Amino acid sequence: MGRLVWLPLALLFLAAGACGRDEESVPVVLKVVLHHGNNSRPYMPLPEEVAKQIKGALAPVGIEVEIRKVEWTPYLDMVQNGEHEMALLGWSADVPDADNFLHVLLHKDNARPGSANNISFYTSDEVSAKLSEARRIGDQARREVLYREAQEIIFRDVPMVPLVFTERIIAHRNTFAPIGLEPVTHPVLRRIAQPKDGTLIYLRGNDSKSLDPGDVTDGESSKVVEQVFDQLLRFKPGTVEVEPSLATGWTHDDDRKTWRFTIRTGVTFHDGTALDAAAVAGAFERQRDPAHPHHFDDGVWAYWKDLFGFVERVEVGGHAMEVVFRCSEAAPPFFLQMLAAFNASIPSPAALTKLGKEFRRKPVGTGPFAYADWRSGEEIKLVRNEAYWDGAPALASVLFRVSENPTIRSTRLLAGEQADLIDNIDPQTVAEIDAHPDATLVRSPGLNVGYLAMNTQKAPFNDPRVRQAIALALSKPRIVKFAYQGLAVPAATPVPPTIAGHHEGLVSPERDVAKARALLKAALGK
Repeated sequence: MGRLVWLPLALLFLAAGACGRDEESVPVVLKVVLHHGNNSRPYMPLPEEVAKQIKGALAPVGIEVEIRKVEWTPYLDMVQNGEHEMALLGWSADVPDADNFLHVLLHKDNARPGSANNISFYTSDEVSAKLSEARRIGDQARREVLYREAQEIIFRDVPMVPLVFTERIIAHRNTFAPIGLEPVTHPVLRRIAQPKDGTLIYLRGNDSKSLDPGDVTDGESSKVVEQVFDQLLRFKPGTVEVEPSLATGWTHDDDRKTWRFTIRTGVTFHDGTALDAAAVAGAFERQRDPAHPHHFDDGVWAYWKDLFGFVERVEVGGHAMEVVFRCSEAAPPFFLQMLAAFNASIPSPAALTKLGKEFRRKPVGTGPFAYADWRSGEEIKLVRNEAYWDGAPALASVLFRVSENPTIRSTRLLAGEQADLIDNIDPQTVAEIDAHPDATLVRSPGLNVGYLAMNTQKAPFNDPRVRQAIALALSKPRIVKFAYQGLAVPAATPVPPTIAGHHEGLVSPERDVAKARALLKAALGK
C-alpha cells in the first residue's frame, strides 16, 4: 500500500466528482438510480465518494446517475427486498472461506426478496451448481477449481462489479490496551487488560439493527452481539483457527453427517439460568424450524437459510450436556468455523420465552459483557459479566456510541473526547492518527470486498451487455485514488486474495468508454 497522498479537502471532493468531465459530452441514453447507505464500513468508509466516482465515470457513456443516500437500516431492508436498480454494498467474511463470498453473495438460493444477501438477484444455474458442489466435498484442491470456474462465469456475466479489497484498520487511545485486529471478528473486548475497571467508548458509524444473534446480518449489530454472547467454538486470537468455547470437545462420523459436541458445565446466562444442551439445540432450532416458539414470525433468519441448509435438525444427545447436529449431507469443510460466527451465538431460552421479540433490544447471553441499556441512535451500554466462565474482563463497561461522519470520529479520538476506539476510518485521517502520540493505529490485510450491485431482475440490468458496459466505463484505480486515498486495491472478483480459491488470473479490464457505448447502444437500440 502507498502512503497517504494529502490534498486539501475541497480539491479532493472536486477531483472525486470530476471523473469523465474532461471527455466529450454525449446524449443521455439511460437514467439510473444508484443507492448507498449512510454508514461507513470496512470495505467502503466513504460510500458517497464512491457513488460520485461512479456517476462521473458513467456520464461519458450516456448514463445519467441519480445518487440517493438512505439511512442504514432501511437501506439494508430496501436492497434485500430488491427495490434498487444499482446499489453500493460489500461483504466482510464471517467464515474464512471462498464459499462465504461466492455462495452467500451469488448463489441463486440467496436471492430471496426480503432476506437476500445476493442483492444482484443473480440466478445462474451453472454458477449455483458449482457452488453447491464445492460445499459438499472435502477435497480442497477440487473445491478451489470449482470456485475458479464459478468466478470466471461471474466475471463474464457481471451481476456485480467488484470494486476494491481494503485493509482492516482500527484506532484506539493508548490508555486502552491491548486491542488487536482479528481476521474475522470485531475487536475482542474481553481481552483488553487495561485500564482495570475502565469504561471504553466504542464510537462507530451507526446504531445496531437488532441484538438477536440468530436474526441479524449487519456489522453494527454483530459488534455488540460478539461481546454479549458466546458460541460453541471461537477463533483463536489473531487467527482463523477455532478453539473450544461453550463446547469443550466434538466428534463426527465418517461421512460428516452427524456431529456431537460436549457442552461446558458450570456456565450460566446473564439471567442466572444454566447453560445445557437443550439451550444450545434451541439456539439453532429456532432459526431452522418456523414452528419453534422462539422463531419470531417477522424474522428473516437469513444466515440459517444462506449457510445452514444442510442441517436437518439439532437435538440433545445421550445426556444433558451433549448436543447433536444431524445433517442431510456432509457438513462443509468450514463447518467448525461457522459455529464460531456471531450468528451461531447461544441465547438464554428463559429470556426468549419471557421477552419474546423484545429480546432483540434486551439480549441475554453467556458472554463477557451483559446488556444494560439501549438508547436508540445514541448509545448501547454493556457491563462486565463478573461470573464469566473464562474470567471476568478487566473493563467494567463498554459504551457503543454513534457518529455517522468518519472524520468526526477520528477527530474525537485524537482529542480524547468521547471516543476510545474507532473503526471504518476516514482514509484522509489515517496518517494523522498514525503519527499521534496518544493513539495507536492497527492495520491488517482485509477479508472483504466492496462492490456495485446491479439488480439483474430489473430492466435494463437483465441484459448482460448493459452490465458489461457499466463495468467497462468504471475506473477502479481512480476510485481507489480518490474515494480510498490509496488505502485499497482494485478487485476483479468477489473473493479477496487473502482467501483460498481467489482467482488470481482474473484482471479488471481497462476503462474503455467507446466499447461501453457500443455495448449500451446494442442493448438499448439507441
